Amino acid sequence: MFSSASHTFPPAPAKKRRRRSAQRFLVIIPAGVLGFMGARLAGDSPAGPFTFLLGMLLGLELHVLLSLLVSRWAGMTVVTMSVGAGKWLGSTTVAGRLLVFRPVPVVPFNTCSVLVRPRKWRLWSAVAGVLAVEAALAVAVAAVWPMVSIGLGIAVMTLLLAKPGTPMSAFWTVFRLPFGDQQRRLEEWTYAPAVLEASRKLLTGRIGEARAALGENDSSPRWLGTACTLALAEGRFAEAAEQANALYERSEAAQPKAGALAVYAAAMADGVAAGHWQPHEALPQFARTMQEIRDTQPLLVRVTDLGAVESLLKQWPKQAAKQAAYAAGIAPDALSRARALCTRAVALAYLGEAAKAREVLAKAERTAPGLDRVAVTRRLLDRTTVTAS
Repeated sequence: MFSSASHTFPPAPAKKRRRRSAQRFLVIIPAGVLGFMGARLAGDSPAGPFTFLLGMLLGLELHVLLSLLVSRWAGMTVVTMSVGAGKWLGSTTVAGRLLVFRPVPVVPFNTCSVLVRPRKWRLWSAVAGVLAVEAALAVAVAAVWPMVSIGLGIAVMTLLLAKPGTPMSAFWTVFRLPFGDQQRRLEEWTYAPAVLEASRKLLTGRIGEARAALGENDSSPRWLGTACTLALAEGRFAEAAEQANALYERSEAAQPKAGALAVYAAAMADGVAAGHWQPHEALPQFARTMQEIRDTQPLLVRVTDLGAVESLLKQWPKQAAKQAAYAAGIAPDALSRARALCTRAVALAYLGEAAKAREVLAKAERTAPGLDRVAVTRRLLDRTTVTAS
């Protein structure tokens, strides 16, 4: 039986949180200067704001395309792609990679890439080169289209200074990777071929294929992260919690730690819903882990269905339905979307909308066939329907 004492997560260091807060000024000050320059140049011209926005959008899309062009040299590979921004409209797979369609053409094409070959100087040269080309373009067009140039400059500054202390960010790669023993930090982000293939399968919602692709433990943090996500998807709650705890202990960077916390919290809640644990055994752990997420990575509560699950546990189904619908709409991958749809289905059932709940659950099953949470949700819906009748 599950022992809660063995799954207590240590608190995040306060020093790291203070450092991240101070680094926000690296973004605010240069952005403010460029924004002031843009306002002075725009004057009373009605086209000024439009051309400024155009410059920003061109800068963001140029960054995506240039990064994609040099990704192989940098040791990176694409795992997901999207067209547009906003809510999830539909998806397909292209060469084994998830492609999501969204309605707002703010950034027409976007990609998510991961590291597969940790070559420090290649990665540095690729990131620095892309930023240098973008900065040079901003300078080149300044005389002809000053507002476009300012927009490009804001885009470059934002991309460079976003999350400056985070490994694999542009700032960290350009200014910290060349110094000290940073090669070791890259190992935490490196995907072996089997792990990469399994991750791609999971992102597209093909759980059985992910299990076949993952292979034996290669002792890497990325294997552990993929394995605990897969264990959660297959309903192996204790294993998912154990592996998430191990990943948290091994990880140095904030993002893998946050991912481990999210899997751990979901394993606690899912395990109770499936009847694997009694509420008094796992829900206190869920609550403590949710507090740790809020203290370290609060955005996770909104962009995953964890906030909706918490609302359900507090018996706030109307709020849970809204939170889950939002999480399903902005989900970055099929597995996350399917989980959020399951949570929404439960919330709708508690609100007395049984037909709509089953429709949403069917959508979740199509999105990620074989997801254990679909079966658990179906049992909950049956139980809720019987209770309501």
